[in-house]
Amino acid sequence: MTEPDRERALVDQLVADVRPVRRLWSPEVRLALWLVVAAAGLAVVAARVARDDLPSQLGSPSFLLEQALLLLGGGLLGLEAFRAAVPGRALRSATLVAGWTALALGLGWMMRAPVHTAWTLDSFMELGQPCLWRALVWGALPWVVLVVALRRGVPLERRRAGVLAGVATWAIVYPAIRMCCQTDELLHLSVFHAAPVLLAAVASGLLGPVLLARLRTP
Repeated sequence: MTEPDRERALVDQLVADVRPVRRLWSPEVRLALWLVVAAAGLAVVAARVARDDLPSQLGSPSFLLEQALLLLGGGLLGLEAFRAAVPGRALRSATLVAGWTALALGLGWMMRAPVHTAWTLDSFMELGQPCLWRALVWGALPWVVLVVALRRGVPLERRRAGVLAGVATWAIVYPAIRMCCQTDELLHLSVFHAAPVLLAAVASGLLGPVLLARLRTP
């Protein structure tokens, strides 16, 4: 078979394998749907274990500012995660900067919490374990949904998309956990609330190249 014949055969094979696909919605619409699904799920589980003083906390500008900054950061970084799954769609540096800045400010605002010096290791872990479990369990489903949504696109920078997916997910889970935790102490918040957000970004980034890779058939 001559070279032109091989090329023609290859083109014919590729054309024969083409299947119609439905065009994905815009990243903004997909983000909005993901946020609605995640918020609904978190509201259901968090309502059962809400902290006793939640009404008074929701009246505190300081508490609300912390949660608003985390939600804003998670939403903006989630938007960039969806954009990262669109080939040729450049990530917007302004949105990335705003998202990371909001996240940093929210976690920084948390650092205003008081420090207790009377912790024992047993009491520290006893109070912290429920928050760790909530972070793991409550964040699992929104993260899986987000990863599946990203796989429907074609994320070329899969590690970056994985980092954005992880931090976006646990940034919006953070306020739900805060509304259920009775402890407003800096060491507890740092280890059992803030650390999962950062660790999720690392873990999701490491898993991104594997989970976001599209299977290719020979």
